[in-house]
Amino acid sequence: MILSKIFTSFTFRFLVSYVAWLSVAVFMVLALIYAFIAYDFFAEVHHSVTDELESLSQAYQSGGEEAVDEFVKLHSGPDRLIRFFYFVGDENLNKIAGNLDQWPDSKEYRNGWLGFNFESLTNSADSIGTEFVARSKQLEGGEHVLVARHYADVLNSTKLVGGALTRSMVATILLGTIGGAIVAALSLRRVEHINVTVRRIMAGDLSERIDTHSSSGDFLRLSESVNQMLDRIEVLMTGVRQVSDNIAHDLRTPLTRLRNRLSDLHENCEDSANREQLELLIEEADGLLGTFSALLRIAQVETGHRRSGFAEVDLCTLVSDVIELYEPLAAEKGQTFHTGLAKVGSFNGDRNLLFQAVANLVDNAIKYTPEGGRVQVNLAVEGGVVRIEVADSGIGIPEEDREKVFQRFFRVEHSRSRHPGNGLGLSLVQAVVRLHDGYIELKDNNPGLRIVLRFPRVT
Repeated sequence: MILSKIFTSFTFRFLVSYVAWLSVAVFMVLALIYAFIAYDFFAEVHHSVTDELESLSQAYQSGGEEAVDEFVKLHSGPDRLIRFFYFVGDENLNKIAGNLDQWPDSKEYRNGWLGFNFESLTNSADSIGTEFVARSKQLEGGEHVLVARHYADVLNSTKLVGGALTRSMVATILLGTIGGAIVAALSLRRVEHINVTVRRIMAGDLSERIDTHSSSGDFLRLSESVNQMLDRIEVLMTGVRQVSDNIAHDLRTPLTRLRNRLSDLHENCEDSANREQLELLIEEADGLLGTFSALLRIAQVETGHRRSGFAEVDLCTLVSDVIELYEPLAAEKGQTFHTGLAKVGSFNGDRNLLFQAVANLVDNAIKYTPEGGRVQVNLAVEGGVVRIEVADSGIGIPEEDREKVFQRFFRVEHSRSRHPGNGLGLSLVQAVVRLHDGYIELKDNNPGLRIVLRFPRVT
């Protein structure tokens, strides 16, 4: 899992890309170095053979066969670093002098250069390889002079240089990749530390801040900027919540008193027409009190303070209780109620909030499903995730409104006049789901709506 995060991180991919381009540049530089070295090696071979040919020609012209033998004795032998071989022959290529027994069977190249292969044994203990390059010259008297050089040393040197450059290339790639993985791991650790803090903030604790003591450089500046932004957000959110909470608290008390006085008037009123009006006013007051109570519950849940009420919850029993509560309501509308409940083990959460969230979904499903419709409630486990699913065959929610329905007081247009409500039910459900580190998803049920809640499983 950690390696997967490292290899898929932006830092690692950036460094791998950098190493790839760096490797291409290094390869071009090394190839250029190899070309220059190889050129210098072979240029030295050509110059040395040409110089030896001129010296051998002068020695033969000045001293004949004896001078050639002396020249060969001085310029060849197993103790010399560069091995030259000499041949002086008449116009019919018969040997006159030199340490080659015969004119070699050679292949001619440009500018009079010859190449040939054979095994030359100067004595029983000295074996020379097969690669030779040679150059010949015909003197004024018709004699042919040839100087050959064994160039296996040059080939070995170029191979050695090529191998060293190749190993350097491979080392560059390997060290660059390993270095990229290490840097990516260090960066990922810092980023993950920030992510953990941000997730706690998203859960509702706006007092959390990113630790800057272990950061330096760009990460330090980024953390400080994020912390300053969080300070400003906390001030704004606190102000908004305080205003909302104050309004809800301040209005709930006089509304409660108003509702109680209306109830007293209703009990003491003898006129039936006035009693009906008072009943309508009491219903309106109850609706307003319900709205303010919902706002206060949402605010309390979003702050994250309700985690103190977390305990082991049997979700199967919880969902069964919700179904038992709402089955009579569905029966009144002639709706069929289908359930599929699986044992999911223990779950750590707030039972009251979870009950209210599931109850809101089931209540909405029954409310927006016509008579004779179908309501489905499922509880299942998918790997390490608990899934609660509520589906109906009602009017559904248009796809373009599925994200908006989680906003407070938002209601889909076609449900405003047909069904009562304040647009806070799904906002409360979303707040409860986030408090439990889960997420909510709305899908098309064809017809109707399918709402899926997913929570991390704890066993």
